[in-house]
Amino acid sequence: MRLPSKRLVEQLQARVSDYFYGDTATITYRTASTYGSYGQVTYSEKTSVVDCSFTDKPTKESWAEYADIESVEAELRFVGTKPSKGDRVTLTHRFDRNDFDNQDFTALTFEIIGVKDRDVFGYVVALKKVAI
Repeated sequence: MRLPSKRLVEQLQARVSDYFYGDTATITYRTASTYGSYGQVTYSEKTSVVDCSFTDKPTKESWAEYADIESVEAELRFVGTKPSKGDRVTLTHRFDRNDFDNQDFTALTFEIIGVKDRDVFGYVVALKKVAI
């Protein structure tokens, strides 16, 4: 079996992003760095803004082998760096709108509780709301 060329992969990812990803989110990647004075792990954080597709009506049964399906509240698809469970997602814009549009939208923050690798088409993550 021949693997797709890097150029073909990039073209597929660009098309998916252009046609299917109408939302924008900021992903906060957490990496364990040191231990605090009480022996608790401290994390360093890196953020990345991604075009994505968000739904608050996920098919929970499809997450049975990845996460507790009772906790799955939303789902996000995107192309970018692979996230881990515990990373945070802040949904900042919906439906291809930007800061200058008059949209009544409050940013929503979620914790990633499951990750599916979709290869060329990026990642799909199961989300649960974070109370701040």
